[in-house]
Amino acid sequence: MATRREFLCAAGAAAAGDRLRLTDTKGEKVAVTYGGTTLLEYRYSAARPKTYIHPLCLAGGQPVTLDGPKDHVHHRGLMVAWSLVNGVDFWGETNPARHGQIVHQRFERLREKPAVEIISINHWIAEGKLLLIERRTVRVPRPTPDGVWLEWITELKTAAEPVKLAAGQHVYNGLGIRVVPGMDGGGVLNSNGTASIEKANGEAAAWCAYHGGGAGVAFFDHPGNPRHPNAFFVMNKAFGYMSAAPTFREPFELALNQSIRFHWGVLAFSGDPNAEALQRRFQSWRKENR
Repeated sequence: MATRREFLCAAGAAAAGDRLRLTDTKGEKVAVTYGGTTLLEYRYSAARPKTYIHPLCLAGGQPVTLDGPKDHVHHRGLMVAWSLVNGVDFWGETNPARHGQIVHQRFERLREKPAVEIISINHWIAEGKLLLIERRTVRVPRPTPDGVWLEWITELKTAAEPVKLAAGQHVYNGLGIRVVPGMDGGGVLNSNGTASIEKANGEAAAWCAYHGGGAGVAFFDHPGNPRHPNAFFVMNKAFGYMSAAPTFREPFELALNQSIRFHWGVLAFSGDPNAEALQRRFQSWRKENR
Protein backbone atom coordinates (compact mmCIF):
# COMPACT_ATOMS: atom_id res chain seq x y z
CA MET A 1 0.00 0.00 0.00
CA ALA A 2 1.06 3.68 -0.12
CA THR A 3 4.21 4.52 1.81
CA ARG A 4 4.02 6.97 4.70
CA ARG A 5 6.15 9.42 2.72
CA GLU A 6 3.85 9.30 -0.31
CA PHE A 7 0.78 9.87 1.82
CA LEU A 8 2.36 12.69 3.83
CA CYS A 9 3.41 14.39 0.58
CA ALA A 10 -0.14 14.14 -0.71
CA ALA A 11 -1.55 15.40 2.57
CA GLY A 12 0.90 18.31 2.61
CA ALA A 13 -0.10 19.28 -0.91
CA ALA A 14 -3.76 19.26 0.06
CA ALA A 15 -3.05 21.41 3.12
CA ALA A 16 -1.28 23.89 0.87
CA GLY A 17 -4.44 24.34 -1.12
CA ASP A 18 -3.77 21.92 -3.97
CA ARG A 19 -6.51 19.63 -5.19
CA LEU A 20 -7.46 17.21 -7.90
CA ARG A 21 -7.04 18.86 -11.27
CA LEU A 22 -8.04 17.86 -14.75
CA THR A 23 -6.23 19.21 -17.82
CA ASP A 24 -7.45 18.45 -21.33
CA THR A 25 -4.86 18.67 -24.10
CA LYS A 26 -7.32 18.83 -26.98
CA GLY A 27 -7.26 15.81 -29.24
CA GLU A 28 -4.55 14.09 -27.21
CA LYS A 29 -5.10 13.36 -23.53
CA VAL A 30 -6.72 14.31 -20.25
CA ALA A 31 -4.26 14.50 -17.34
CA VAL A 32 -5.39 14.00 -13.74
CA THR A 33 -3.07 15.45 -11.09
CA TYR A 34 -3.14 15.90 -7.33
CA GLY A 35 -0.90 18.44 -5.66
CA GLY A 36 0.95 18.81 -8.95
CA THR A 37 1.68 15.07 -9.14
CA THR A 38 0.32 13.03 -12.05
CA LEU A 39 -2.10 10.27 -11.06
CA LEU A 40 -3.01 9.21 -14.59
CA GLU A 41 -3.49 10.33 -18.18
CA TYR A 42 -6.48 9.32 -20.28
CA ARG A 43 -5.30 9.11 -23.91
CA TYR A 44 -7.80 9.56 -26.73
CA SER A 45 -5.80 10.63 -29.79
CA ALA A 46 -7.29 9.65 -33.15
CA ALA A 47 -3.77 8.54 -34.14
CA ARG A 48 -4.01 5.64 -31.67
CA PRO A 49 -5.97 2.44 -32.36
CA LYS A 50 -7.50 2.53 -28.86
CA THR A 51 -8.42 4.90 -26.06
CA TYR A 52 -6.71 4.00 -22.78
CA ILE A 53 -4.97 5.18 -19.60
CA HIS A 54 -1.22 5.68 -19.48
CA PRO A 55 0.50 6.33 -17.25
CA LEU A 56 -1.33 5.09 -14.19
CA CYS A 57 0.80 6.13 -11.23
CA LEU A 58 1.34 5.54 -7.55
CA ALA A 59 0.54 8.40 -5.17
CA GLY A 60 4.11 9.66 -5.49
CA GLY A 61 3.88 9.83 -9.28
CA GLN A 62 5.80 6.65 -10.20
CA PRO A 63 4.19 4.94 -13.22
CA VAL A 64 3.04 1.31 -13.00
CA THR A 65 1.95 0.99 -16.65
CA LEU A 66 3.78 0.44 -19.93
CA ASP A 67 2.56 1.75 -23.29
CA GLY A 68 3.35 0.04 -26.61
CA PRO A 69 6.42 -2.05 -25.71
CA LYS A 70 8.29 -3.59 -28.63
CA ASP A 71 7.39 -7.14 -27.61
CA HIS A 72 3.63 -6.38 -27.64
CA VAL A 73 3.02 -2.95 -29.17
CA HIS A 74 -0.74 -3.37 -28.65
CA HIS A 75 -0.34 -3.38 -24.85
CA ARG A 76 -1.57 0.11 -24.02
CA GLY A 77 -1.24 0.81 -20.31
CA LEU A 78 -4.65 0.21 -18.74
CA MET A 79 -7.14 -0.63 -21.49
CA VAL A 80 -10.39 -2.35 -22.43
CA ALA A 81 -10.30 -4.40 -25.62
CA TRP A 82 -11.47 -7.68 -27.16
CA SER A 83 -9.61 -9.80 -29.70
CA LEU A 84 -12.79 -11.15 -31.31
CA VAL A 85 -15.77 -8.87 -31.97
CA ASN A 86 -17.69 -10.59 -34.75
CA GLY A 87 -14.38 -12.02 -35.84
CA VAL A 88 -12.52 -8.68 -35.82
CA ASP A 89 -9.55 -7.99 -33.55
CA PHE A 90 -9.85 -4.87 -31.39
CA TRP A 91 -6.91 -5.99 -29.23
CA GLY A 92 -3.98 -6.53 -31.58
CA GLU A 93 -2.60 -3.84 -33.85
CA THR A 94 0.15 -5.29 -36.06
CA ASN A 95 -0.58 -9.03 -36.02
CA PRO A 96 -1.97 -10.60 -39.23
CA ALA A 97 -5.69 -10.23 -38.57
CA ARG A 98 -8.71 -8.10 -39.40
CA HIS A 99 -8.34 -5.11 -37.10
CA GLY A 100 -10.81 -2.66 -35.66
CA GLN A 101 -10.30 0.62 -33.85
CA ILE A 102 -11.79 2.11 -30.69
CA VAL A 103 -12.27 5.74 -31.70
CA HIS A 104 -13.04 8.64 -29.36
CA GLN A 105 -16.09 10.67 -30.43
CA ARG A 106 -16.68 13.20 -27.69
CA PHE A 107 -16.69 13.81 -23.95
CA GLU A 108 -20.03 13.86 -22.17
CA ARG A 109 -18.40 15.15 -18.99
CA LEU A 110 -15.04 16.40 -17.74
CA ARG A 111 -15.39 17.27 -14.05
CA GLU A 112 -12.93 17.95 -11.22
CA LYS A 113 -15.15 17.99 -8.11
CA PRO A 114 -15.84 16.23 -5.81
CA ALA A 115 -13.85 13.59 -7.70
CA VAL A 116 -12.54 13.70 -11.24
CA GLU A 117 -15.03 12.21 -13.67
CA ILE A 118 -14.32 11.55 -17.34
CA ILE A 119 -17.26 10.29 -19.40
CA SER A 120 -16.52 9.61 -23.05
CA ILE A 121 -18.24 8.09 -26.06
CA ASN A 122 -16.19 5.68 -28.17
CA HIS A 123 -17.08 3.96 -31.44
CA TRP A 124 -15.79 0.45 -32.08
CA ILE A 125 -15.32 0.54 -35.86
CA ALA A 126 -14.24 -2.27 -38.17
CA GLU A 127 -13.88 -2.10 -41.95
CA GLY A 128 -16.04 1.00 -42.12
CA LYS A 129 -18.82 -0.47 -39.97
CA LEU A 130 -19.84 0.69 -36.50
CA LEU A 131 -20.18 -2.44 -34.35
CA LEU A 132 -20.37 -1.07 -30.82
CA ILE A 133 -21.03 2.26 -29.12
CA GLU A 134 -19.19 2.52 -25.81
CA ARG A 135 -20.02 4.92 -23.01
CA ARG A 136 -16.96 4.90 -20.76
CA THR A 137 -16.76 6.43 -17.29
CA VAL A 138 -13.51 6.90 -15.37
CA ARG A 139 -13.77 8.29 -11.82
CA VAL A 140 -10.73 9.29 -9.76
CA PRO A 141 -10.93 10.52 -6.13
CA ARG A 142 -8.07 11.88 -4.06
CA PRO A 143 -5.34 9.38 -3.20
CA THR A 144 -5.67 7.67 0.19
CA PRO A 145 -3.22 5.72 2.38
CA ASP A 146 -4.24 2.65 0.35
CA GLY A 147 -3.07 4.14 -2.94
CA VAL A 148 -4.48 5.65 -6.15
CA TRP A 149 -8.02 4.45 -6.83
CA LEU A 150 -10.14 4.68 -9.95
CA GLU A 151 -13.40 3.24 -11.20
CA TRP A 152 -13.81 2.17 -14.81
CA ILE A 153 -17.28 1.60 -16.27
CA THR A 154 -17.67 0.38 -19.85
CA GLU A 155 -21.18 0.20 -21.32
CA LEU A 156 -21.29 -1.40 -24.77
CA LYS A 157 -24.33 -1.22 -27.07
CA THR A 158 -24.64 -2.92 -30.43
CA ALA A 159 -25.11 -0.53 -33.33
CA ALA A 160 -25.70 -2.23 -36.70
CA GLU A 161 -25.98 -5.96 -36.05
CA PRO A 162 -25.82 -8.56 -33.27
CA VAL A 163 -22.34 -8.86 -31.75
CA LYS A 164 -20.37 -11.72 -30.27
CA LEU A 165 -17.69 -10.73 -27.76
CA ALA A 166 -15.38 -13.72 -27.66
CA ALA A 167 -11.97 -14.74 -26.44
CA GLY A 168 -11.02 -17.58 -28.76
CA GLN A 169 -7.50 -18.60 -27.86
CA HIS A 170 -6.93 -15.22 -26.19
CA VAL A 171 -8.64 -15.58 -22.82
CA TYR A 172 -7.33 -12.26 -21.44
CA ASN A 173 -9.92 -9.96 -23.08
CA GLY A 174 -11.58 -7.30 -20.92
CA LEU A 175 -9.86 -4.74 -18.70
CA GLY A 176 -6.10 -5.34 -18.90
CA ILE A 177 -2.90 -3.77 -17.63
CA ARG A 178 0.71 -4.12 -18.78
CA VAL A 179 3.02 -3.27 -15.90
CA VAL A 180 6.45 -1.65 -15.96
CA PRO A 181 9.50 -3.96 -16.29
CA GLY A 182 10.41 -3.50 -12.62
CA MET A 183 7.21 -5.40 -11.75
CA ASP A 184 7.91 -8.36 -14.05
CA GLY A 185 8.32 -11.74 -12.38
CA GLY A 186 5.98 -10.66 -9.58
CA GLY A 187 3.40 -12.39 -7.43
CA VAL A 188 -0.36 -12.52 -7.09
CA LEU A 189 -3.02 -12.53 -4.38
CA ASN A 190 -6.78 -12.80 -4.90
CA SER A 191 -9.88 -12.71 -2.73
CA ASN A 192 -9.78 -16.49 -2.35
CA GLY A 193 -6.34 -16.28 -0.74
CA THR A 194 -4.66 -17.73 -3.83
CA ALA A 195 -1.00 -16.70 -4.08
CA SER A 196 0.05 -18.93 -6.98
CA ILE A 197 0.15 -17.47 -10.51
CA GLU A 198 -0.76 -20.85 -12.00
CA LYS A 199 -3.84 -21.26 -9.79
CA ALA A 200 -4.94 -17.63 -9.90
CA ASN A 201 -4.89 -17.56 -13.70
CA GLY A 202 -8.48 -18.32 -14.69
CA GLU A 203 -9.80 -18.44 -11.12
CA ALA A 204 -13.01 -16.56 -10.37
CA ALA A 205 -12.55 -13.99 -7.61
CA ALA A 206 -14.00 -10.74 -6.28
CA TRP A 207 -10.59 -9.10 -6.67
CA CYS A 208 -7.09 -9.95 -7.83
CA ALA A 209 -3.81 -8.14 -7.15
CA TYR A 210 -0.54 -8.39 -9.06
CA HIS A 211 2.58 -7.07 -7.35
CA GLY A 212 6.32 -6.85 -7.90
CA GLY A 213 9.29 -4.54 -7.41
CA GLY A 214 7.66 -2.72 -4.51
CA ALA A 215 4.42 -1.83 -6.32
CA GLY A 216 1.12 -3.47 -7.15
CA VAL A 217 -2.20 -3.15 -8.95
CA ALA A 218 -5.49 -4.67 -7.81
CA PHE A 219 -8.58 -5.15 -9.98
CA PHE A 220 -12.04 -5.41 -8.39
CA ASP A 221 -14.98 -7.11 -10.10
CA HIS A 222 -18.24 -5.41 -9.14
CA PRO A 223 -21.04 -7.75 -7.95
CA GLY A 224 -23.33 -6.18 -10.56
CA ASN A 225 -21.14 -7.38 -13.41
CA PRO A 226 -22.39 -10.19 -15.65
CA ARG A 227 -21.15 -13.58 -14.32
CA HIS A 228 -19.69 -12.12 -11.11
CA PRO A 229 -17.35 -13.28 -9.74
CA ASN A 230 -15.43 -13.36 -12.99
CA ALA A 231 -12.18 -15.03 -13.91
CA PHE A 232 -8.91 -13.10 -13.91
CA PHE A 233 -6.03 -13.64 -16.29
CA VAL A 234 -2.61 -13.16 -14.70
CA MET A 235 0.97 -13.84 -15.77
CA ASN A 236 4.45 -12.83 -14.60
CA LYS A 237 6.75 -14.31 -17.30
CA ALA A 238 8.17 -13.04 -19.62
CA PHE A 239 6.42 -9.91 -18.32
CA GLY A 240 3.70 -8.94 -15.92
CA TYR A 241 0.14 -8.68 -17.20
CA MET A 242 -3.31 -8.92 -15.60
CA SER A 243 -6.86 -8.79 -16.95
CA ALA A 244 -10.35 -8.81 -15.52
CA ALA A 245 -11.51 -11.33 -18.11
CA PRO A 246 -15.29 -11.95 -18.27
CA THR A 247 -15.03 -14.01 -21.47
CA PHE A 248 -12.25 -16.23 -20.14
CA ARG A 249 -14.45 -19.32 -20.59
CA GLU A 250 -17.43 -18.30 -22.73
CA PRO A 251 -18.44 -15.42 -24.99
CA PHE A 252 -21.20 -12.86 -24.66
CA GLU A 253 -23.73 -12.68 -27.48
CA LEU A 254 -25.59 -9.39 -27.80
CA ALA A 255 -28.70 -8.83 -29.91
CA LEU A 256 -29.19 -5.71 -32.01
CA ASN A 257 -29.60 -2.64 -29.73
CA GLN A 258 -28.70 -4.72 -26.66
CA SER A 259 -26.28 -3.35 -24.07
CA ILE A 260 -23.85 -4.88 -21.60
CA ARG A 261 -22.20 -3.07 -18.68
CA PHE A 262 -18.93 -3.79 -16.89
CA HIS A 263 -17.90 -1.98 -13.70
CA TRP A 264 -14.38 -2.41 -12.33
CA GLY A 265 -12.30 -0.84 -9.58
CA VAL A 266 -8.54 -0.38 -9.90
CA LEU A 267 -6.06 0.36 -7.10
CA ALA A 268 -2.39 1.19 -7.69
CA PHE A 269 -0.46 0.71 -4.44
CA SER A 270 3.03 0.60 -3.00
CA GLY A 271 4.48 -2.46 -1.31
CA ASP A 272 2.88 -5.89 -1.06
CA PRO A 273 -0.88 -6.49 -1.12
CA ASN A 274 -2.73 -6.64 2.19
CA ALA A 275 -5.64 -9.08 1.93
CA GLU A 276 -7.66 -7.50 4.74
CA ALA A 277 -7.27 -3.99 3.35
CA LEU A 278 -8.21 -5.08 -0.17
CA GLN A 279 -11.26 -6.93 1.11
CA ARG A 280 -12.34 -3.85 3.09
CA ARG A 281 -11.91 -1.76 -0.06
CA PHE A 282 -14.08 -4.21 -2.02
CA GLN A 283 -16.81 -4.25 0.64
CA SER A 284 -16.98 -0.46 0.97
CA TRP A 285 -17.00 -0.04 -2.81
CA ARG A 286 -19.83 -2.55 -3.11
CA LYS A 287 -21.90 -0.69 -0.51
CA GLU A 288 -21.29 2.64 -2.26
CA ASN A 289 -22.41 1.22 -5.62
CA ARG A 290 -25.45 -0.92 -4.87
